[in-house]
Amino acid sequence: MLNPKILPLWRAGIFDFQSQRSYQNPFLDVQIWAEFTAPSGRKIRREAYWDGADNYKVSFAPTELGVWQARLEAPDETGLNGAAWTVEAVPYEGDLAIYQHGFLRVAENGRFLCYADGTPFFWLGDTHWEFACREKWDESNHPGMDSMFRGMADRRARQGYTVYQTNLRSDRAMGGNGRYWDESSPSDLPNVAFYQKELDRRMQYLADLGLVNALGQAWFMSIDNDIQHQKNLARYLVARYGALPMVWTLAGETAGYEGGEARQKRIDGWREVALLIERLDGYGQLQTAHYTNERPFAEYYQDESWFDFALNQAGHGDYPISLRDYTSYCQKHPKPFVEGEALYEYCSTLEELGTRLCTADMLRRVAYMSIQAGGCGYTYGAQGIWDVVWEKGQPNPMSLFNRFDITWAEAIDGPGGEQMGYMRRFYEKAHFWELYPYGAQAEEQSFSPFAKKQPYVTLNRDATRLVLYYADSTRKSITLEGLRDEPYRAEWFDPRTGESRAWDEPVTPQSGCWTPPAKPGPGDWLLLVTAEEA
Repeated sequence: MLNPKILPLWRAGIFDFQSQRSYQNPFLDVQIWAEFTAPSGRKIRREAYWDGADNYKVSFAPTELGVWQARLEAPDETGLNGAAWTVEAVPYEGDLAIYQHGFLRVAENGRFLCYADGTPFFWLGDTHWEFACREKWDESNHPGMDSMFRGMADRRARQGYTVYQTNLRSDRAMGGNGRYWDESSPSDLPNVAFYQKELDRRMQYLADLGLVNALGQAWFMSIDNDIQHQKNLARYLVARYGALPMVWTLAGETAGYEGGEARQKRIDGWREVALLIERLDGYGQLQTAHYTNERPFAEYYQDESWFDFALNQAGHGDYPISLRDYTSYCQKHPKPFVEGEALYEYCSTLEELGTRLCTADMLRRVAYMSIQAGGCGYTYGAQGIWDVVWEKGQPNPMSLFNRFDITWAEAIDGPGGEQMGYMRRFYEKAHFWELYPYGAQAEEQSFSPFAKKQPYVTLNRDATRLVLYYADSTRKSITLEGLRDEPYRAEWFDPRTGESRAWDEPVTPQSGCWTPPAKPGPGDWLLLVTAEEA
């Protein structure tokens, strides 16, 4: 028996082993598995990952309290087959929700995401496509941060973000392959030094902050004639990091933009990666695909069992973004919906009539619109961060999106980043998981040119709680039907400051009808209306 180990619930620990045999390719030539059996009898299988020389490690997080029995399955020549030990799972005593409530899953009604124990989860993400290496660990030119990477992660955690939306950028064409693979090897062999020195600490740092890492492997084109290579990477990632709080997002803009046969090959190729992840991931952690920017919104994979929710991309001004885009999509597809990339703050918009600097006001409109239409979360992004602009005037291959030359140090202080935390707190107070788009308004959007000037309305099934979002352009009224003929209380919420104030006028529907007031000032506002008996 190996020495027992004590682990808090849902927190990963690592177990070390050494093989008695060396292999020419110690990653591809051997598989070692650990089977963990819970007190209830539930089994979780975790593959051991190669960590240099003849060393293998198993990462495991217990999902229920009590003593777990663990046993290795390995080729006899390794000397490891049948090795057994125990793991005692004890209560988690910290204050991070992901470990208090457990890894993510889809809620029973299929409309939103929740933790393992059923507690609703509001997806509030921040975009860091280059988190794996280009965000500096020990350097910063921001006056309030000692580390670029750690400073930004700490800031987002304090602001209430729940997700880091990332990508490894392992693309061969972009020069990222050598970070993850030993290019001197004739076959795929992980570059263990990079994982040990760089990626491990970044993955663990995010996990220690309680952030879920929504991780993509590469961009869409990396699957071209390279499916097995990406499957090998997926296998290694699941083994090394699959016991941390994760969401697997496959690849950036998964289908690409070429159309026809090339598009279908990419969809099919990344599907193979997704199915492998589903088979290897002993926790059933959520999977999705970072969608392409399309109108109508992309919908490939929607009917597949491994595809748990939609991670949309509404774009950066390439197309108009309307409430109807969202309501029609959510009505057609019952899986949870998250707007995952739209109008990054400080982005140079891609509008036909000319580019503008995307402001916090612009991104808030899309963020609140997507939730009011039935979404269960939103991913924010800031230009200068995802393209890693260290200083002004540096060469930037993505300068089309950053014509105003915004640096990361400017972007991390953007007001929109702070305001997204206000949004999460507002919707949790409003019980976002109970809200549905107001049906009559969703239907009117299809033909009325004035509907977009009305407040966007959601309410719960028994009409005891309503949320109205007044965009900056709102100037029309709307008469709501189907309410209760009883008193409600109302409060205004300022999405710029996060402050609320009571509205003192009576709210008493007549024959189920009520016409909401005009907003209290310029800009966008929200009105939370709650039945007094609720």
